[in-house]
Amino acid sequence: MPMQWNKHVRKTGQLKIYNKGGGWSAAVDAAIGSFNNLGLGVTLIRESDESAANVVVLLANSAAETYKRGSYVAKATRLKPEHLHGLAWTTASSTRSNRPLEIDFAVVFLPGRAAAATPKQKEVIVVHELLHASGLNAALPDGNNAPNDDHDSEGIMYPHMQIAGDGLIEQLHDKNAQPMSPIRVGVKTRCTMRMLWTGEGCENN
Repeated sequence: MPMQWNKHVRKTGQLKIYNKGGGWSAAVDAAIGSFNNLGLGVTLIRESDESAANVVVLLANSAAETYKRGSYVAKATRLKPEHLHGLAWTTASSTRSNRPLEIDFAVVFLPGRAAAATPKQKEVIVVHELLHASGLNAALPDGNNAPNDDHDSEGIMYPHMQIAGDGLIEQLHDKNAQPMSPIRVGVKTRCTMRMLWTGEGCENN
């Protein structure tokens, strides 16, 4: 199920992104712009101070990659760095024992050994993982993961993509669907994101 960011971050309507993408840095910048054009109720802001960022984006060359900041330790354990797929890691806490968990910090690991990826393919991968980091993290109330629970049947959050020209498209896509980018989002994705960040009910979408 999706998970909200903590109240302090939610009130700003923004997530501050620190880009450590190396060879993917341009794709990260492009993904931030594309994300912000989707009208999802949260705006991504480029942050130049790593210690002030809500989300850090970096390349990982192996599943053993670890990112540490203070008490946070993010691990790229399930990442396959040669595949066109990233990994979003989130950490969450609760202010009181009877309160639901809320996200405090996120790290996005990008596949550092997917050497043949085009700029458009990289952009699609980054936007997908930024959506996971923004709250579509498939987390259960106890903090465990529910695989694919926050994916969608269409658009950027489809769980499996295939190469189409220099872009990516859903593995099972509608006849008239076009490769991304430009980025498309499904109804479920838009609805859930706006619910997380603006409190809007899904019936209004």
